[in-house]
Amino acid sequence: MTNQVENKKAPSQIRPLFSIAFYSLRAMTRNRATMFFGFVFPLLFISVFGLFGGSTLNVSLGIPVSQQGGLVYEALTKIEAFHIESGTREELLAKLKQGRIAGVFTVEDGSPGGKLLVSKADPQQAAAVTSLVSGVVDKINLRAANVTPLLNLQVEETSGRDFKFIDFFLPAIIGFALLATAVPNTAFGLVFLKKTLVLKRIFATPTKGSTILIGQACSRLVIVLAQTLVILAVGIFAFKFNLVHGFLTIIDIFILSIIGLFAFLGFGLFVAGLSNEENTVAPVAQLIVLPQFLVAGTFFPIDSLPSWAQPLVNALPLSFFNTAIRKITIEGLGFGDLLPQLFGLAIWSAVAYFAASRTFRWE
Repeated sequence: MTNQVENKKAPSQIRPLFSIAFYSLRAMTRNRATMFFGFVFPLLFISVFGLFGGSTLNVSLGIPVSQQGGLVYEALTKIEAFHIESGTREELLAKLKQGRIAGVFTVEDGSPGGKLLVSKADPQQAAAVTSLVSGVVDKINLRAANVTPLLNLQVEETSGRDFKFIDFFLPAIIGFALLATAVPNTAFGLVFLKKTLVLKRIFATPTKGSTILIGQACSRLVIVLAQTLVILAVGIFAFKFNLVHGFLTIIDIFILSIIGLFAFLGFGLFVAGLSNEENTVAPVAQLIVLPQFLVAGTFFPIDSLPSWAQPLVNALPLSFFNTAIRKITIEGLGFGDLLPQLFGLAIWSAVAYFAASRTFRWE
């Protein structure tokens, strides 16, 4: 009787799980496209955009060589925010029209002051150069008239973070690498296994379908953690990426990456269900990945988009992830402050897995 009960026990799924995860991981590491888009492509972006400096204001102001002198010129050269461009008046005006400099300061013949020319091409730069030059001229006028200002402004500097563009950009690259691994990579892998009848042979064994999917997820988890580690290492050692809480920030990033991977895997299963061959995977996967990569806060803040588009973009899965990871890396917040973003990822995850359950086929 005891032997009959033991024979009815379901075979262990641990060994098949590890076998599927191992060989799936082995296949991904041998796939050049996977390694390129998972590791090389993100590092190329980091290398390029990491060269951009911090957020220090830098305004280019043109002053003709023949007019470089006097109180105003000397005061302007002492302002670190100004980069003085030299040349003839005609050359500087040409640069101004081309948008290569923010303004041109000239002194008219017989005029005690000067004239500032700005371009409408860049309103922000025009406003900055106007404010700086006006402030310098006002101070000189008050000093010359020996007038004591009615109001005094005291400026005190406090310690603060040296925020660089890499601090904004690098977390989003982790999100992109994660999305690329979870969606097109997963879809390509499963479609290939279906087309070559590997899944059909696996089902001839006592292996369960859930074991296959969990094994695939585990192999991608290893890749995602490796991607995150490499991206962080390059950012920290090559471009001085800031870790607010040191090693604890790295742990939080890893945990969030794991959450994001399992949230995005549903989209990969959905694409694999819609596609029966590799040629149809790429266009369907790119419809999910590419738009999010472009607008979900990877290269620029979502606040820069038109107001009517921001609610739509903020609701994208990658937007939830990018917002969450920046709260960890930039603001130094914990998971208790990420509940809205985690809830958004959970909703998208439920939608994706439900859609995948309706479309996915093993053969």
